[in-house]
Amino acid sequence: MMRINSGEYKYRSIEVPENARPTTEKVREAVFSILIGKVEGALVLDLFAGSGSLGLEALSRGAKHCVFNEGDRKNYKILQENIKNCKAQEKSSTFNNDFRKSLTLANKEFDLIFVDPPYRAGYYGEVFELVDGYGLLTRDGVIIVEHLDDNLLPDALSGFVKFKKKRYGTVAVDFYARP
Repeated sequence: MMRINSGEYKYRSIEVPENARPTTEKVREAVFSILIGKVEGALVLDLFAGSGSLGLEALSRGAKHCVFNEGDRKNYKILQENIKNCKAQEKSSTFNNDFRKSLTLANKEFDLIFVDPPYRAGYYGEVFELVDGYGLLTRDGVIIVEHLDDNLLPDALSGFVKFKKKRYGTVAVDFYARP
């Protein structure tokens, strides 16, 4: 079990799927400190949602709506329960798809996109190409990518530029935006 750090759902417990590697409370707190001023009223995409901890934290801190995508059926059921336990159903849309399919169906511009795939899957470049190709990020939007620190991501991906990188032990979080 994990908890939401701050906001409307503060201290609410969320279940973590057995095979998931959730973003820790410490890392989430640090990420949202960096995103201050960008969360309130935001449209958010939590692309590899797992437990939904990133999207639920964003909703708790004032995001307008979050689209959650989780490809694993078991994890998806846990995600739905976590959303229900936070009473966030009206501010959430959920999809149980491969990330590629969800990106093709998104048909929205997001202010924040969380990308936290299985670390060694190598989906980063493909995600950025699809986000750019389908125009899924607002002009001032931010893509937040969690990965292993030894998996160095380029300073630029598909027209997006890294503007910040933070390390937390073996985990790194990179922040990308349009130049």
